Amino acid sequence: MVWSVDIRESMMWAFIKKYFGWRDWAVLVYNSIFENLFVLLYILVREQKWTTQDLTATIVFLLFSMFSTTYGYLINDYADMELDRRHGKSNTFENDSRGRALWITMLFLFLSVATGWYFSDRMTFLELWLAWIFISTFYSLPPLRFKERGKPGLLLVVLAQRLLPVLLVFTAFDFHRTGEMVLLAVYVFFRGISSDVNHQVEDYENDIKTGTSTFAVSSGRRVARGMLRFSLEMEKVLLLIVLLYITHTLAWMDFLPLLCWLLTVLLYVGMLLFGYKQQWVDQKDPNPFSHPGTVFQFLHHSYPSVILSLVLSLILVYFEPVFILLFIFLLWVRRVFSLEMIKKSFVYNVIRKAGRDA
Repeated sequence: MVWSVDIRESMMWAFIKKYFGWRDWAVLVYNSIFENLFVLLYILVREQKWTTQDLTATIVFLLFSMFSTTYGYLINDYADMELDRRHGKSNTFENDSRGRALWITMLFLFLSVATGWYFSDRMTFLELWLAWIFISTFYSLPPLRFKERGKPGLLLVVLAQRLLPVLLVFTAFDFHRTGEMVLLAVYVFFRGISSDVNHQVEDYENDIKTGTSTFAVSSGRRVARGMLRFSLEMEKVLLLIVLLYITHTLAWMDFLPLLCWLLTVLLYVGMLLFGYKQQWVDQKDPNPFSHPGTVFQFLHHSYPSVILSLVLSLILVYFEPVFILLFIFLLWVRRVFSLEMIKKSFVYNVIRKAGRDA
């Protein structure tokens, strides 16, 4: 009897790890809400939403984002099952029948709906949510297959994977400050362009072989790389503007959280200047995707996705200690205590280099 229970638990964990924990739990990394979690946390601080009810809404929304991201990933793999098999590409459903793949995909859509329903009293949320489901579904499903639509396809992908999620954050948490919404959305847009164009550049050869007409394939690798370079520069400047504006809007905070925030902004300014020196004086490649552990990877990913979210969650803890639960969760998600992750970080590389040069 005990063995049968253990076997069921083992099978359940294997199911969760394979379909919900795809690509080593990439649902916690390749997830627009988690990538730009500082936006949600900023709204909580800006609007002083730090009650237990607000924490509950935050947790539900994060679950919603995880189930939704997983659905988007699985529906893409479902649509590409045969194509990936023909070309030897990895696919989550490579050992599953189409019927099994479909019901698993629908399961995560159901979980997305179940958690998203928490915010269904907001009509704008429902409209944006339906738009997201439509674009995410037909990103890869025929007859539309947006990912093969060149430039329009790229814009739709960024809309579905980047802009719509941040707009859902605004509506779910009743954030209606138009100027700030536009500024944050534009930053998220360019950050999304950087990630998605880079992905297409990396997949350029495979997409040509499979006849997938992405933006990079239809426009050419040179144009795609130029777009990537432009979007990377735009996102760095836009994040600086966002940080300065947030400094203005949060000037009412007590001394300790304000000091913590100012030091965080100064860190970005310092790293931005160092990055420009590396790029223009030392002629380093500014592509953060090609060179992990560099200042460019720090500016694109580590700072906005890790440092900003941790600092803002810590500020929330200052005002309402119950948010320590969220802070601890983020420490775990970002693997802050992982020796492997630490050794890959830009900060570790700088300290190690300084030690060698001393």
